[in-house]
Amino acid sequence: MRDRAHVLVGASVVALVLAGCASPESPADDPTSNTPSRSTATPRSASPTPTVEAPKSADPPASTEAPAAEPLPAFEDLVISTAGLGPLVIGVPPESNPGAAMIRWSPDECVDMGDGDPGRWVTTYPGADGGYPTAVEVTGSGVVWIDVLQAGPRTAEGVGIGTDLATLQATYPNLVAGTPGPVSNVWWLAGPDGYLVFETQGDKDGLQPAGTPEQVILMRVLSPSADPDFATANSDWVAGGCL
Repeated sequence: MRDRAHVLVGASVVALVLAGCASPESPADDPTSNTPSRSTATPRSASPTPTVEAPKSADPPASTEAPAAEPLPAFEDLVISTAGLGPLVIGVPPESNPGAAMIRWSPDECVDMGDGDPGRWVTTYPGADGGYPTAVEVTGSGVVWIDVLQAGPRTAEGVGIGTDLATLQATYPNLVAGTPGPVSNVWWLAGPDGYLVFETQGDKDGLQPAGTPEQVILMRVLSPSADPDFATANSDWVAGGCL
């Protein structure tokens, strides 16, 4: 009887062992299960996948598009000073000048004059009467002379073409009087960056309507190495002119 019990116990142990070795039913095979199946396949021993570095967000690829050009300031908003006219700075070459949009190279500007070198720098602003409202002279030193020939630009203090002489002198007590020209008077302000010159004219010789007070008729900015003591009113002598 005891041997029969031993046999029964042994059979039970074998049954338990066999039950533990059997694979449990896969959840994927159970249509009622919501548990995702897990692959029991052993991955192949392939060579490791090369690591590719993601591009750095701080270093985006350079754009192939040209940068947008700076808008041209309105002519009447330009401020003239001893340093230049608006963003057009005296003493700086066109290619690096903040006011580069204000001027352009005209290769045939003086071709009608029979000049062997007809190219000139000219303003990009259209003139009220078909002429240029400003003129510019460029040398190896950069922009060295800027003329304002039509009303619009003013100094920070409000002086511009049309300002009478009394107001000009009252606004700038340190105004220097130059040598009178044939039909105008010359005045200037000196600064570390250059000269701001004013030419004034009245009704003498009928050059202005009768009763017109002496007033500013043109302005120019010159480099600090220039001599500001000259007059150009009522002549063709302008910055970068063909003559």
